[in-house]
Amino acid sequence: MPPPPQTFHSKLRYIRVVSALSRRSGTHTRRALSACLLALALFFAATLHGDSPTTANNSTHLQSPIQPPPIVLWAWEEPEDLRAADPQRLGVAFLADRIFVSDTVKVVPRHQRILVPPSIWAEAVVRIEAAPGFQDNETTRSATANDLLQAARLPRIRGIEVDFDATAAQRNFYTDVLRQLRAALPPGERLEITALVSWCAQPQDQSQSMPQGQSNAHPQSWLHSLPVDAAIPMNFRLGQHVGSWPVREPLCMGTTGISTDEPGLQESASSASPRPRTIYIFSPRPWTHDQLVALNRGLIPQDTKGATE
Repeated sequence: MPPPPQTFHSKLRYIRVVSALSRRSGTHTRRALSACLLALALFFAATLHGDSPTTANNSTHLQSPIQPPPIVLWAWEEPEDLRAADPQRLGVAFLADRIFVSDTVKVVPRHQRILVPPSIWAEAVVRIEAAPGFQDNETTRSATANDLLQAARLPRIRGIEVDFDATAAQRNFYTDVLRQLRAALPPGERLEITALVSWCAQPQDQSQSMPQGQSNAHPQSWLHSLPVDAAIPMNFRLGQHVGSWPVREPLCMGTTGISTDEPGLQESASSASPRPRTIYIFSPRPWTHDQLVALNRGLIPQDTKGATE
């Protein structure tokens, strides 16, 4: 009998309950509930994960960095059944939470279930939105970093990916949040971010001239000092700007992000320079069995129907 699929749905359902109670409680109660949250998550990991006791990775976090597989599927807020995915070739980066930052910080957890094969490489994704009334202060920075850390504590994941389209005025906020998060993560926990393609080509200060005798041919982007393992350039939804931003930032060179509903997927993925080690793929609709079969064979399926309305 094949092992049952891993699911993140029940764990996230319990996280929603504990988080809701936490927001109504004082500091000491929140700390106790955080411990309860982690215990519940570990319990459900043990009961819902398909690995046998002799082969399962029983630690909550890995002790050494593990690189993602050649292809990682983004699984957004849709019901997903990825049991046909080959864990040797494919991984999943699933939306775990959305964080809305204004003068307070609000967390909206995932509501949709995901079914995945046992032992698949999995990464929690947290989307940050700057809501109306966004305030950059120590309170919102610390609260955002702490909420990211809670997502990073989900069991059976290999890392956390943060998705935030930070404006120039929000970069100090974002940088400090990532530094706080990195400092709190266990050794070996992978930390990635998504990146606008322009970030990967952008000098840190375009108005700054280099000292005499030094070349400005490959200036560093603002990403260069971030404490992350990778910045995934989002090479889709670029319109007329396709090809306008050559990647110069080293953090952006190991990965790339594409979407199934844009033409030239196979060509754009294989012709990227330097060639990425891992391709992250977004689908505007739930992944199908046929798409997973193609991906298992190393093919990137095109969604000719386009994004759903």
